[in-house]
Amino acid sequence: MPGDDTSRADAEFQLAATRYEDARKQEEDARVALFDAAAKAVRSGTSVEELAAETPFSAAELRRQVRDRGID
Repeated sequence: MPGDDTSRADAEFQLAATRYEDARKQEEDARVALFDAAAKAVRSGTSVEELAAETPFSAAELRRQVRDRGID
């Protein structure tokens, strides 16, 4: 029946939308954790340049994030 196809498609869409939002939240949580860990590493003596070599973020972005966490 056509109604069954519509409700199945709607359910699939809702599931996909939920999965997408979950993945987005996980990515944001991981990003925050990465920058928090970077700040701790800089505080412990690792340079921002060393950290940037191991991440997809530039040294400038890491430096900004570290500063935002109170470390100069």
